[in-house]
Formats: sequence, structure tokens, C-alpha cells
Amino acid sequence: MNRVVAVLVLIFTSFVCLMAQSNGYFVQFTDKEGSLYSIDRPEEFLSERAIDRRVSQDIDIVENDLPVSFAYVNALKELGIDVRYTTKWLNGAIVFSSDSELMDTIMNLDFISYVEMTTNSNHVSALVKFKEGHGILKDKNEEEYGYAWDQIQTVNGYHLHERGYKGKGMQIAVLDAGFYSADNAPSLQHLWDNGQILGYKDFVDPNSDIFTTHSHGMKVLSIMGGEIAGSYLGTAPGASYWLLRTEDAATETPVEPDYWVCAAEYADSVGADVINSSLGYYEFDSPFNSYTYEMLDGTSRASKAAEIAASKGMVVVISAGNEGADEWHYIGVPADAKNILSVGAMQVDSTRAYFSSYGPSYDQRIKPEVSALGYFTAVQSLNGGIEFGAGTSYSAPVIAGLVACLWQALPHYTSHQLIDLIISHASNFNKADNSLGYGVPNFNASLKTNIDKVIDAGMEWNISPNPFSNYLLLQPLEFDYSLGNITISLFDVAGNAVFKGKSEMGEKIKLEGFYNMANGLYILVIESAAGKQHYKVMKN
Repeated sequence: MNRVVAVLVLIFTSFVCLMAQSNGYFVQFTDKEGSLYSIDRPEEFLSERAIDRRVSQDIDIVENDLPVSFAYVNALKELGIDVRYTTKWLNGAIVFSSDSELMDTIMNLDFISYVEMTTNSNHVSALVKFKEGHGILKDKNEEEYGYAWDQIQTVNGYHLHERGYKGKGMQIAVLDAGFYSADNAPSLQHLWDNGQILGYKDFVDPNSDIFTTHSHGMKVLSIMGGEIAGSYLGTAPGASYWLLRTEDAATETPVEPDYWVCAAEYADSVGADVINSSLGYYEFDSPFNSYTYEMLDGTSRASKAAEIAASKGMVVVISAGNEGADEWHYIGVPADAKNILSVGAMQVDSTRAYFSSYGPSYDQRIKPEVSALGYFTAVQSLNGGIEFGAGTSYSAPVIAGLVACLWQALPHYTSHQLIDLIISHASNFNKADNSLGYGVPNFNASLKTNIDKVIDAGMEWNISPNPFSNYLLLQPLEFDYSLGNITISLFDVAGNAVFKGKSEMGEKIKLEGFYNMANGLYILVIESAAGKQHYKVMKN
């Protein structure tokens, strides 16, 4: 099978092979003095798709979009320091050096604000990672979905598929621990055949084969993109994917959240719409300091990056964690980030899975935001079949895939509007807690409108402006006075009428007074003696 070559353009990083006995560090720069780039020329450091995402959501290109100063990076290299990656959002670099005395002294450089060791070449991990439970196979249900039926029906996601929304045209970046056998897993074959694997990159070891590392990411990918006729169908089989390895499953050190930061920036720059990350951090191997609960306020580097990713117009979906029954109890990093969807795990009866991590964040925000099936979740197995596993690692991609499908259906929504729409139709919206969050999403309700079932008939209209702010202008393409009065209605996506009135037939009909109406997608229905026409309009 031919593999897609990972796209490496537009990411201003440099890397070298990790030298023996080298330690890793995060170096924070003071500024971006002398940058070769300008926010007026974004095409030099962002893909066209990344720029279009910002334009469509009215997001400015700002200083944190600019790559770090090459002068600062070159100064470090001239000192013999291996600069592996840079992070423009946090204005820093991931570097490696075997000279600890040198790293102690670079704090004296006037362009460096601090230096932190993030990995030690001599340590051995004592942590157990990726806690997964496997159950027996259950009976298949709903022939198209097979073993995957429970995970999509519990959130009413199959209604999106019924209407043709399977994620086509959407891009999902999968940040994980590795994608062992993802290049030959049966459920993922169609992604390769159809060119839906857009690229892959290993941030842990640039020289490794991402398809011979950990299998966790392959299983996560199958929940979204998997498809085996009559046996399995994922939540977004029509979407396209970027496969990004950020996690070293053999260790747990602070460099791994920093790799996560770089991968999130990469996802942004290539134009991804959704990030799925089934990773979380709270405890590190000795001698590194672990996070404390007081640090779960969205201010760690990875959590800051997750919030920045959201500010760039992506929907960021992150596993809440599997520590609900452990001493730690709480969510991890970057699930504590603001303006994202952290996802807890539930059982098929919509009750919390015993291991799912609790909120709130330390600054008392509801966490997780939503929950999905994370107990007996069907995934691709290594032997070519389907197995069932447990963990918020598996509930997050259920949601991420359906986010892509919903966004395909509502392309004029901003990322924040889409998150609000999902949360507003979740089962616990009016009684949110820190167990299931706002509850179980209902993707059918988030999309639902009976208007879509109307068969268009009668005259056609030109609707402008669209998007609109205070008024809409309706102009029939073929004017006919004999049709008499018309009825005009405006519905939100939940099917609620927000405007209804009558008007005499005319060559131009102006509707006004919408300033105070919430922004978002609406359905305009025009009914005359000739029949009904309906149009999607966007309020902004």
C-alpha cells in the first residue's frame, strides 16, 4: 500500500536525532524580535485552508500566529543545542542537550525568560499507562453499524448519517501515542483507498515508523473513521485525517505535553477542523514534578495551547481521563482547558462509567463538558477483528467524529457556536454536574428541524444578504401577483419558530428587526399558494 507522505510545509520547526544521554528542555523566549514574518502575509506561514478557517469565522491573525524568531533559534544552535521543535503560540522551543552546565547558563541570555528540564535520558518509567479494559463481544445491532451501534445510537448520531453527513470535506487531527497497523487494519482500508489519510508525523521520534509504534491511536482512529460492511461503522467515516504521534507510551515526562503543543499548532497550520486527543497528564516519572489539582486551571502549557487552538476556529475534543476511581480522582491536562469539549465516559444506559474522571477544573468550571460511550466501546483489534474496550480514550472520538459530521451539516457555524449547540442539547444542560458534565449529547436535536422534510415547490426566491444582521430582502425570481399573500417563517435549528408573519406578494419584501436575535443558522420558509420553499440563512 502506498502511504501518504506527511506534509511538512508551513511548520517552522527543525529537528535532529536525539543524542545519547541528551536531556530535553523547554526554552521560553522573551519576544519575537526580528521575526521575518508579518501578520499581513499569513500565506507565508499558514496554509490556505487555515487562513480560510479564520476568515470564515472572523478570526484575526495575530502575533501568536507568527513563527518564533529565527535569530533566537540560530543562537541556540550555535551554542551546540539541538533545537527539535519550536512553538509559536507559546513562543518557545523544545531542545535537547547533553551539557547541563550550558543549559544552566543560557538563562543569562537576554532573549530567554526561563528554561525547564522536561525529560531525562536516564530515567525509567514506573507508571502504568493507557488503562484499557476489554470485554466479550456482544451481539451486533443495526446492520450498517454492526458492533459500533451502541456508541452512535446513545448520542443519536446516526441521524446525521441518515441525512448524508458522514464528515466529508472535514479534517480531523488525531493526537495520540502511535498508530500501529493503521496502514493495514481492515476497518481503515477505505481511508487509504480514498485518500482520506492526509498525512502523518511523529513528534516523539521523527525517524520512527508511526505505524510500528503503540496501537492506541489506531483504535481511536477506528472509532471515527472505521468501516467494515455489515460489521462496523465509525462516527465519521467520510472525514479526512491527520495522524500525529505526540505520546511516548513507555514514559511519562513533561516533554510529552510539549510535543502535544507542537502537534496542535501543526494541526492548525495545515487546516484541520477538529482535534481529537485521547491523552491526558497529571503524574510524571521521577524526578519530575507532577501536576497538582491546583494547577488544573487551564494555565499549563498544553492547556494554554488547547485554548489557543480553539481560538483559531478548531473544535478541540479531549478525553477527560480514567482516574475517577483512583486517588487522583480528577481530569488531567489538557482536559482542563477552556473553550474545548472534554469528554467523560458513560455506560450504554447513559450512567457514568466507574473510572471516568471527575471535574471541576480548579477554577470551578464544569468538567467534563459532555459524556459518551466509553465502556464496551467497539474498536479495531490488532488481529483484524473487532474488540470492546473501556476508557475516555474511546468516548472522546465518538464525539469528535460526530462534531465533524455536524459541522459538515452546519458549515456556517463557528467552532464556539457548534460547541454551544452541542452542549445546549445535552441531557443535563439545566442540571450540569462534574460527573457527566452537561450530559449526553443529542446530535439529532442539535441538527433537528422538521423544515428539512418539506418538499420544495412553487416559486423560487433570491435571499439577501446572507449572512444577515438586521434585515432580510426577499425577491421572487418569477413575480406572480395571482398567488396573493405569502407566509414567512424563520426557524432555528431545533425547529423553534423565532419569527412568523404574512406579507402581500411583491417584487421585493423586506423583513427587519433581527438585531437582538442570536447568531447562528436559521431556516427561512416562504409559503404561498404555489407551495413552500425553504432556505438556510446565517445570522451574524
